[in-house]
Amino acid sequence: MLTLQFGQCGNQVGHTLFSTVAQDLYSANTGVPSKRNSDYVQAGFDTWFKELSKNGKHLARAILVDTEQKVVNTVCSSNESNSMWNYSPANIVCCAGGGSANNWGYGHYIKGPQLSLAALEAVRHEVERADTFQGFLAILSSAGGTGSGVGSYLMEKIRDEYPTKTMASSIVFPYGSGEVCTQNYNTLLTLAKFIDITDVAILFENDQIHGICENLTKVPNTNFNDLNHVIGQKLAAVLQPVLGTTNILSTLVHQLTPHPQYKIATIKTSLLALPSCQLYDGNYKWNSIVWHLKQMLRAPALNLNLTDMETKMPSNSIPSRTDFAYSKSVSNILITRGSSIGNDTIVPVELNDEKLYADWVPHVEKIAHLHQPRKLLGKDKTAALVANNSQLHRPIDAIVDKAWNTYIHSAFLHQYKQHGVEEDDFLQAFAKIENIVKVYRELCSEEIIS
Repeated sequence: MLTLQFGQCGNQVGHTLFSTVAQDLYSANTGVPSKRNSDYVQAGFDTWFKELSKNGKHLARAILVDTEQKVVNTVCSSNESNSMWNYSPANIVCCAGGGSANNWGYGHYIKGPQLSLAALEAVRHEVERADTFQGFLAILSSAGGTGSGVGSYLMEKIRDEYPTKTMASSIVFPYGSGEVCTQNYNTLLTLAKFIDITDVAILFENDQIHGICENLTKVPNTNFNDLNHVIGQKLAAVLQPVLGTTNILSTLVHQLTPHPQYKIATIKTSLLALPSCQLYDGNYKWNSIVWHLKQMLRAPALNLNLTDMETKMPSNSIPSRTDFAYSKSVSNILITRGSSIGNDTIVPVELNDEKLYADWVPHVEKIAHLHQPRKLLGKDKTAALVANNSQLHRPIDAIVDKAWNTYIHSAFLHQYKQHGVEEDDFLQAFAKIENIVKVYRELCSEEIIS
């Protein structure tokens, strides 16, 4: 698998992801026999890393793309001491100074072409030297100009060159309160491109991840580093080796996207091993963990705000009340890691409830369960639910509304037009994303009481 890190957010999250993976692969607390752990470690290194560097460090299968050198220099220099891995200098694609002006058009039409030759050459080199190639994983934020604009441009070029390869993207949505004034335009245009380019788009919301940090880790003054740790662990919980599949990206796409109109997913997690969180040492049963994940799919009643259950701890005491309304899913994948023996086995019957799914989804495509008995980061149990679910229309709809309110007043449009983005481009993007919102919202009309 080749990871493509775009812009400040993409490079920071990518660095955290690789650090998390390396920490997991070198963990001594595995919970499995040495032979099984050896197979796991080998599969992990084959997925994420290539040969050793001259100083004995594993080199990441990653390409770093940015329009400024500061973040790239920081993440590379942070690995120079006391680290088990590093990036290959040949895979750093960066132009000095300037940035992308928080403008999708500038990133897509100006910076993207400037960086494309070097980036595509690095991609070809990595793909050609891989014994088996699983696919591409893009990591970016939709808020600024580099991740959104350059990322869209280069992923289009890569898709043209490798039309049959699996392509997944991890897109981080900005805070709703605003990180940059053009973030809603940038997110709209990014989504409109990535919906066509990639096979599945995994969305992360800064607001929601912030809630996890505040409520679970109790981190004072939560910052982007804290958010990156959560996102990195979510991705590792899904993408680290599991039993029964040698290509997790292909498995995700096959299971999660049974219909071409539904290509968006999110990752719900229970029992992450966050560095500042000591709350996850309780002896939770698997049935409680599965129940906890199911509650993350609950739908708000009468349009009232609903507590995000992912910001709460699981409980071994399952409530007797079960008359909750749940969001409708197109498909889900449950990935569990840790021991499942005796009277504490994993039976995901709660997530196999037909009332959780759209009526038209075939039974065999509703839920898949993948397991790995080897511990993740030394934690006894970890569970992730990758959900293609009606909840996804809400953050996208909010961004479309804000972008439209800005657009009808012609705010900032001149900044995009001067770089080649025409009004028709905006209107086509609005139409495409509004249709995505529509099809996901229509799943909500089927929501009933479970």
